[in-house]
Amino acid sequence: MIAVEKLPAASIEPVMSALLSIGYTDVAFRQLGVSRDRSPSSYGANWIDHLAWGVDSVYAAARLLFCGQFMGATAILRSQFERWAENAAYNTDVTHKIGEPAASYYGRAWAKCHEDYPFARRVIRNPDTPAAPAWDEETEQHSSDGPSVNVGLDHEVHPVELMESMSEFLHGRGPWRELAHWDAGQLFDAEPPRILRDASESLADVITLILRQVRLCLATAADEQGKINLPAKVLSRSFERAHAGSVGPKFWSLAPLLPKAGLRPEVVLGLEDAARAHTEVMLGRRPAGRLYRDDEFAHLHFYERRARAAKWALKAFHMEKEKIGHLDFEYLETRNFRYMIASEMAGILAVWLEGSPAGDAAASCSSALRSAYWLWLEDDDRALAALRIVLEQSARMRTWTEKPDKAEKLAASPSTTPKDWVKAAGWNRLRALTKALGEFSHGHANVRFEGAREILEKIQAGDVDPDHSIHLARGHALDALTVLLLTESVNTASKVSTLIGDAFLDIVDDVVMSKEDLASRREELLNRTLAQRDTPLGDYSFHGPADALRADSNHSPGSDNSDGSL
Repeated sequence: MIAVEKLPAASIEPVMSALLSIGYTDVAFRQLGVSRDRSPSSYGANWIDHLAWGVDSVYAAARLLFCGQFMGATAILRSQFERWAENAAYNTDVTHKIGEPAASYYGRAWAKCHEDYPFARRVIRNPDTPAAPAWDEETEQHSSDGPSVNVGLDHEVHPVELMESMSEFLHGRGPWRELAHWDAGQLFDAEPPRILRDASESLADVITLILRQVRLCLATAADEQGKINLPAKVLSRSFERAHAGSVGPKFWSLAPLLPKAGLRPEVVLGLEDAARAHTEVMLGRRPAGRLYRDDEFAHLHFYERRARAAKWALKAFHMEKEKIGHLDFEYLETRNFRYMIASEMAGILAVWLEGSPAGDAAASCSSALRSAYWLWLEDDDRALAALRIVLEQSARMRTWTEKPDKAEKLAASPSTTPKDWVKAAGWNRLRALTKALGEFSHGHANVRFEGAREILEKIQAGDVDPDHSIHLARGHALDALTVLLLTESVNTASKVSTLIGDAFLDIVDDVVMSKEDLASRREELLNRTLAQRDTPLGDYSFHGPADALRADSNHSPGSDNSDGSL
């Protein structure tokens, strides 16, 4: 955490510049009736709030990037990249061809939608499109460079390349995996990897595209509400890729939302002060007595999101106190320590095994678990996307450790799926868990969050209060994957050295849970999950204008829960 304050400019500058492209967006949100006290992690109850969720999600990813947690940030950005590419595709009559790689489809959608930005014509098409592959069927895919999109004055963005780079990284492959080692193994206390600048620039490009698509949606909504002066201001590209400096937000605004860290009274007060200044600026005033510089402007938008996140965390604590009569903050700190131990063990393994696939898997697990905990503290479903990484990479680490020949064959085959790694690890009983976590890893039109959440609820231990079980499902998944990672870290360490493996196990036994509990809890998880192997995922979670039109013939595209953007 100390090293986070010293991250190099190469990791900060591109992200700051991308955030500056928000421009007039927050003013437009307020004029169009956004819920100002919304939770940053909420999908939104109406169309305007849903658009605001897209922007809030970008800031959630940026916060992780400012902390060097590229793995967690990429999990958020890929799902948002998919979600708004689907929006672009719907409005420009781009359909997903049977057998076409997802990256190619999204590349065509982004290019078609933005070829004449900010001028475009909306084409409403038939919504019946082929379902995207399930997460556990996701294979390694490589497409051509595909079409490009121009942002700013003269910068070309290649959506296909962006999508594939993110997906490769999330599966522990590709050149970006060095970033996970820098985070998990080296703790930023080493020369940054050469790929840092390219990766940061690429993720900044993803942020720019997402914010641009949301602005297109806002412009349409403003036009439909008769606010004729808003569209031109919202669609301005003058801020895209403008320099916003190399100084990220203040360190205290980045900390996890724990009572002794990001929720300290002085931190919350600082965020609230910044949020009030943000409100003043949105009203056209000058709380600082002058115009803000570009970097200050970018920071102000960031602090407003973190203020809302802190507010909702405190609200959740208050609700818990009303429900059970007290708050056990020490228990929360104990959980933090447990996840820290699991993450650090995997990070140490990444150092010892660097240069090997098992080392890449360990680094991915370490980084992803940290992000999963930080996001869980904010009631953010993207914590489950990070846990999906922990599951797949734990299985990959186990397979390389126990069955290297099998692992070699899986790694060499382009048709290998994450499901294959889980099966090869001997965890086929976890099929329902892999399926559920996978739903939260994507943002395409065919995600089924409700069914996935039901699976996570049902795989909890039988002694959980049924009235509270749905609210504990994310936390149980976090604990379950922590147990799985601890077990595999001990197992892999034993292959490095029996002495080290015994030391790892002693640490777990001393400060986390007994050796006997570690083994029994993993076995119980496998069996409980097996019992849910046939649980269906149910209906799709996102519904566009075609569904609304079928329900209400008077509904107009571009408003409320519609998916019309242009």
